[in-house]
Amino acid sequence: MKNRLKEILRSGKVALGITVTIGHPDITEVLGKLGFDYINIDAQHTPISMETIQIMLQAMSYSETTPIVRVPWNEFAVINRALDVGAHGIIIPYVNTKEDVKRAIQYATYPPKGIRSYGPRRAALRDPDYVATADEEILILPQIETKEALENIEDILSVDGIEAFFVGPYDLSRSLGVFTQFRSPVFEKAIERILEASEKTGTAPGMLAPMEEPAKTIERGFKLVNIGLDVGFLTSGATSALQRARAAKVPT
Repeated sequence: MKNRLKEILRSGKVALGITVTIGHPDITEVLGKLGFDYINIDAQHTPISMETIQIMLQAMSYSETTPIVRVPWNEFAVINRALDVGAHGIIIPYVNTKEDVKRAIQYATYPPKGIRSYGPRRAALRDPDYVATADEEILILPQIETKEALENIEDILSVDGIEAFFVGPYDLSRSLGVFTQFRSPVFEKAIERILEASEKTGTAPGMLAPMEEPAKTIERGFKLVNIGLDVGFLTSGATSALQRARAAKVPT
């Protein structure tokens, strides 16, 4: 396998993506043709099943957009299944310690490096080199979203095999006692600490949920930038169209 998103990050460029929460292949098929660098299918906060995730990945398989799955939890079976159906990257929620990261890496890599079970169903269907290349190409993305993770940030990012990560701003701000107060000095200091640790460890920082305009997030130094949710774009687009229609003048 070849992970295009890894190539983008290793070149130092910014990768733009979107999170999908609507469990239907039409969503990933349509978004896959727009030029996003990655699509994150959220299996943590949605009822999307693994069977549906596979169908959604199949629908975007023609595109160059890298498929990522945010798994519900750092569990062996869940991570194995997400990779076997074709995810090129997995987001691990609530990573708080170096041990959490090492466990995720074990689950996501084949022996002797890890303990991933052999059975790359769809992942290897058209890729005879999948098993030989998967350990190197799959992105394992810790999600930094607690005060404990912040305190352990350098240890977490220094684990061999971690090239990038995501900040979960909403949960992080809640954990720090400043929920959604993204301009709070407390939150700003946390972001500065995370970016410093990122630079020190040579890992690419990501922001999973928008807390400001994407341009500002990129200016801060983030390389993996999630610009929104499918539901958000559906709502804003429909609302804007409805408002324009309501404002239209009725001929007299």
